[in-house]
This record gives sequence, C-alpha cells and structure tokens, in this order.
Amino acid sequence: MEMTQLKRLDQSGHVHISEEFLRGDEDLTVDDLSPYIEPVNATGDLEELRRVLDYVMNNFDEHDPMIDSAAGPNVHQLVDITRRQAGDPGVWHYLTVVEFPDFVRYRWPYTTETAMREKFLKAGTDIYSNALHRLWWISELTYDMDGDGERDYSLTEDVLANQTLANKIFDRWFARHKPAAVACAEVLLEAEASSTVIEQTTLRFRETLSKVQLEGMSEDEIRTLIEDILSEVEDDLS
Repeated sequence: MEMTQLKRLDQSGHVHISEEFLRGDEDLTVDDLSPYIEPVNATGDLEELRRVLDYVMNNFDEHDPMIDSAAGPNVHQLVDITRRQAGDPGVWHYLTVVEFPDFVRYRWPYTTETAMREKFLKAGTDIYSNALHRLWWISELTYDMDGDGERDYSLTEDVLANQTLANKIFDRWFARHKPAAVACAEVLLEAEASSTVIEQTTLRFRETLSKVQLEGMSEDEIRTLIEDILSEVEDDLS
C-alpha cells in the first residue's frame, strides 16, 4: 500500500461548492480550496482507491445501485481509519469534493441541488447521505473477521446490493450499534423480505427500542426480538 496522509475540508470552504460543481460543470482543485484544507492524523491508500473506483465506473452503468456493493468494501479497507476519525465530516468532505467528485456524480444522478449537496457535504451523525461516508460506515458495521483473521465483507456486499435494506437500516439511529445492524440485516436477508416488510420491521424495531435498553441485550436476544417483530409484520400484511 502507498499510504497518503488524509486531509479534511473545513466547513468554511463550503461556500465555494457551487451548483456548477455539483453538476460537474466546474472543477475544484486542492489549490482552489487550500485555505480550507488541513491534514489529519490518519492515512489511506488513495492511489489504490482511485484505481478501484475507476474500475467500478468502467464496469457498471452510471447510477447503478450495484456500484455500492462493488465499491463499499474497498472504501473501508483503503480508508483504514478509526470510528472516531470517521466521525469527522471534514475528512469525507475532502474525499468527495477534492479526490473523488467524479465517482460521486457517477453514482448519484443530479435531481436537486439540495440532494446532490448532501452527497458531497453531509456526514457526521448522518450515516446515510455522504456518498463515501455511507459506504465506509455500512462496511464498518457489517464486516466480520474470518478464521484467518481477514475481513469478510459478504454481509456488507449483500446489504449494499439491496438499497431498501441499506436505506431502512442505516438511516435509523440504531444503525451505529453493530450487533443490532448485523442482526437486522441478517434476519431480513434470510427472510428475503419485501421493501414493505423491511420498512415496517425496521420502523417497529426502532419504536421497540424506546422501551428496552439495546446495550443490555445479547446478540441472540437482539436477533430474537427482530425475528419476533418480522413475524408480526408478516402476519399483519398477510
């Protein structure tokens, strides 16, 4: 790996992110934004990530949701930072605006300025909006370690291949609790749940968590709770 020191884009630089930039009609360089860029104590293999994302863009149709499944594990492996570091929105703003704006536009169609601005400039507590932040966090919360000590992204790829599942789980507040996110994803994937069932199950699970303490539950208890909620939803919809 050729590790590069990561940088962050300060919020004061957001004023330079124009609608023309969001549409792809204007470029911004490090020089353009240098007063607002500062190094952080983290590294990533950005050269390899560039090669991976170029490959993805060359082998998937524009705006194809399956891009996420191909790109997500690589974003997580090559931007190998801690959760604390990943919680800094400026890191993701730098990566989307300066390093990989072409990937953001290739993955996400321009619908409105507000929606596209979120793909570049959201992050922080909002897991789902920023185009690269969301891939990193979903991968972080769904990968496992295999018997050889290597990262296993099988569940990650399955989740990212199902946009409804990715949306409805990781746009809920419980998503940052890894055992809950994993159990919810596994149960709904095993059930081959429809979009309606996914939405209702994750909604009811969120509502149930207002009455129970998630941190005090074992992984088996969390899974059983989700299975029970899923069964209730299926009965109600039958």
